[in-house]
Amino acid sequence: MIKTKLIYIAALIFSAALILMSDKYPFIVLFVLLVSIPPLCVVQLLLTAPFLSIKGSIKDTIIEDKDKNRLVLEIRSFMPVFSGTIYITMTNLLTDETRKEKIGFSALPFIKNKIILKPCPDHCGTVEINVKKLVVRDFASLFKLTKRPKISFRQYILPDFIEPNLSSYLAKTNINLEEDLFSEEKSGDDPSEVFGIREYREGDRLRQIHYKLSAKRDKLISKEYSLPIDKEITLLCAPYFDTLKNANTETFYDKVYSVSKELIKNNIKHTIVFKSFSGSSAFRVEAEADLTDMACVLITQKPAEAPREAVGENTIYIDGRDSYV
Repeated sequence: MIKTKLIYIAALIFSAALILMSDKYPFIVLFVLLVSIPPLCVVQLLLTAPFLSIKGSIKDTIIEDKDKNRLVLEIRSFMPVFSGTIYITMTNLLTDETRKEKIGFSALPFIKNKIILKPCPDHCGTVEINVKKLVVRDFASLFKLTKRPKISFRQYILPDFIEPNLSSYLAKTNINLEEDLFSEEKSGDDPSEVFGIREYREGDRLRQIHYKLSAKRDKLISKEYSLPIDKEITLLCAPYFDTLKNANTETFYDKVYSVSKELIKNNIKHTIVFKSFSGSSAFRVEAEADLTDMACVLITQKPAEAPREAVGENTIYIDGRDSYV
């Protein structure tokens, strides 16, 4: 914009010099045209700015796939906009990183002019997107007007899923993915395992009758089926590190999310305990529907520097530097 002003002033001075050196009519017309440009620019801006509006919308609030994230800005104008700039800031509340973007645009009158943006934060976390200001320039780029629309969005950017080696995480727990566990105290209705035998009771199903034993004892004997025990463990998660900028530590969030997702895939219910200096919070994950809620809680746990803690039985400990059981 400064460059344009300098060129305009130079052209104005040159045309004035030509008039002084010669009284020819074309030089006078050129000078008058140059002098009339600034008022026309001001009038154009005064007619454009009051009627210029901008609206914004996002496709989703919770983003699992960052590549599919979209921000749509819709601009309407009474007058044509030859040159404009939108200033946007994106702040990750987890990492305290702020990124600024400038998007140039033009707009035709009485038409919805859409701008589709693709916000891609470097890390997972709670991200605030703010449209800070809208700058409109006149057709000659001599003057500008600024509007400050109150448009902001908050998005939850979920961690990336990284296929974990679940067996290594469960190596020192009491859980074996290859075998099912059944109660030794209560019977159930799982026909794959027999809990015990007893005399026939009214209401027993035919498939419960133990025919060979009934024939030997000359009376009806029924089988009691076993009660499956849910596999359960605890994930003790501590975001203990100084910064997320280190490649080894930023995967902490991906790691917790991935392990939790893999546990649910293997029908292992679990409780995730988040420990930090501000205290502890626990989240129960029993089904896939809980994963998104858990991840939104996870990305609010800010990094903190602290020592490792003792690990209890059936507990997976995950911190910012390592993962072990």
